[in-house]
Amino acid sequence: MDESARGGSISQWDGYVEQIRQQLPPAPEGLLNFYVTWIPWVGIVFGAISLFFTVIIGLVLALVMPFLALGGASAISGGFGAVIAWLLAVAYSVLAIVGAYWMLKRRLTGWWVLAVGLVVGILSNLVHLSILGLIIDLLIGYIHVQVKPRYS
Repeated sequence: MDESARGGSISQWDGYVEQIRQQLPPAPEGLLNFYVTWIPWVGIVFGAISLFFTVIIGLVLALVMPFLALGGASAISGGFGAVIAWLLAVAYSVLAIVGAYWMLKRRLTGWWVLAVGLVVGILSNLVHLSILGLIIDLLIGYIHVQVKPRYS
């Protein structure tokens, strides 16, 4: 894929986000300023904590996986489900750290990385039927869309 085609698709996504942003009711200015100032730090700190515990859980999972073969097909299936959930947790944590760091630098790339992280979180909440997590991620996403013009 050449560079112009990639740029076209990104500007197309920018257009979609801008349409969504214009259709949503505006958030209070103080909330937007708070988000831009503090959420990158929150993302870095909680992303790092999450990544630390996710790695620990991954090590425990690696120790338990060989014993799942003794439990039969259903245990192996559950183990693979746990591995997929673990991979999603690692992806979400890494995206939060990287995106928040770039948002701290006021880079649009950071905004997009954190947006992808939010989408991963929303999808994870949908799969696990976590209503509270879904509501929280959607509220964060609402504010995240509102602050997009502040990044370049």
